[in-house]
Amino acid sequence: MTIRPSREESRRETVRRIQVGSAGVGGVLLLVGLTNVLVDNIRKDSVLSAGTVAIGAAIPSNATAPSSEPLADLGVTPSSDGASGQAPAVPDLEPDPRLQKPMDRDPRQGQ
Repeated sequence: MTIRPSREESRRETVRRIQVGSAGVGGVLLLVGLTNVLVDNIRKDSVLSAGTVAIGAAIPSNATAPSSEPLADLGVTPSSDGASGQAPAVPDLEPDPRLQKPMDRDPRQGQ
């Protein structure tokens, strides 16, 4: 036999659940807001410090500009600057000619 809670107990439980849920949502919003403020401050500080260093530092004449194509630098995509005679960054993979037996099988299993 189960005892059903009274209407008053049921209402208290509902109010308590709403309070706990809203406190959780408020905590998450507070955490996200503080994180956003911190990230913005870090970005502003890094931009200011990078600007100060760039103004005060002498740039050598042989310095290269940073590439705007990071995938082309890694060799994933071809570069758009017309360097088609350039060798690929990663050579094609070929099997080792000194390899005598297949390596893709478990050596403990029979052939």
